[in-house]
Amino acid sequence: MTRDRTILNGLVLFGVLFQGLSAGLFMAHLDAPGWLRVHQVTAIATIVLALVAVILAIRHRALVGPTIGLFVLLVVQTGLGQAIADDHERALLAAHVPIAVLVTALSAYLFVAAARVREVSASS
Repeated sequence: MTRDRTILNGLVLFGVLFQGLSAGLFMAHLDAPGWLRVHQVTAIATIVLALVAVILAIRHRALVGPTIGLFVLLVVQTGLGQAIADDHERALLAAHVPIAVLVTALSAYLFVAAARVREVSASS
């Protein structure tokens, strides 16, 4: 099951990194409506993956706090992004961008930590 958590955290990390790429593309006005939609859909998919990661973390009592923290940050981040897109609340970018950096760092940490837990479990 530790292998599954490592793969799942890798998928969450991939989703988070792809969010940064899609944000850069629509902010650079390269087919903005299309990339904005990709950004929105990827946000929801990443939240679903993070929720599954929370369930697995609770079941196996490993990395529970950071995994729940990442899920909460992703939900907040998506809410801010939706407010920016729907209500044109551009001032919220002051919170949205730094939270994106924090989400990226936390998802990278969880991926590495899950892999290390897997290594320790395999060597025991």
